[in-house]
Amino acid sequence: MTTYLAPILFVILLWWFSTGAVLWLARGLEKQLPARLLGVTVLTALGFAGAVIASNSTHPIAPYVGFASSLAIWSWVEFTFLTGMITGPRVEPCPANISEQKRFQLAFATVSRHEFLLVAALLAVGLVTLGGHDQTAFWSFVTLWLMRISAKLTIFSGVPSFSRDMMPRGIAHLHSYFRDDRIGPVFWVSMIGTFLVFALAAFSFGTGLVSDEKFTMLVMLTTLIALAAFEHLMMILPFKETALWQWAMAK
Repeated sequence: MTTYLAPILFVILLWWFSTGAVLWLARGLEKQLPARLLGVTVLTALGFAGAVIASNSTHPIAPYVGFASSLAIWSWVEFTFLTGMITGPRVEPCPANISEQKRFQLAFATVSRHEFLLVAALLAVGLVTLGGHDQTAFWSFVTLWLMRISAKLTIFSGVPSFSRDMMPRGIAHLHSYFRDDRIGPVFWVSMIGTFLVFALAAFSFGTGLVSDEKFTMLVMLTTLIALAAFEHLMMILPFKETALWQWAMAK
């Protein structure tokens, strides 16, 4: 039981804390922005170093270092997005009475640079961990990336309970591109896909298909997938997701 519990708790606690920390940092005063950006950049550099060290290690702690390193790198991309530093060329609210295709095009224009940065960061993590023994950092980043794409498409398609409080002032205009008057079809596709992947992962553990050297990494990735399902559910339930990070939402 302990072999499952330790990586599960590690992922949940680090995911919760890092999400709140980035939200808190992104809500700082503008005069504090350079110092905070420098701090997050140093953390990201340490994340890349940690990813390299973990990928070349066979120590049991390597997956933990790899996962933490992946979140450190992810935090830099999130920080630059939430502060509005790297989003997209379009910064205007969504016009009224436009087609769904046009709304999608304009919505992508508001976040395109951020999307390209995510892909670049993913390639960078893959490059520094290529051929390594432990691939937790890379696959964690892949999972986070897929979770984010699914969440963005789900919110665009329509969810009734997405909290505007999760969007700092620098990206407040993005909310005008979302639909909150229905549960869109992408939500159901995302939930079914997430459930199937989670069920497959759980089945692999139950049948002993997971090797000992990959066990911790796969438990962590499965936990991330479960957190993705949780985040999607929060978008339709009458429950404010910001309650999980109330300490980070304070002014």
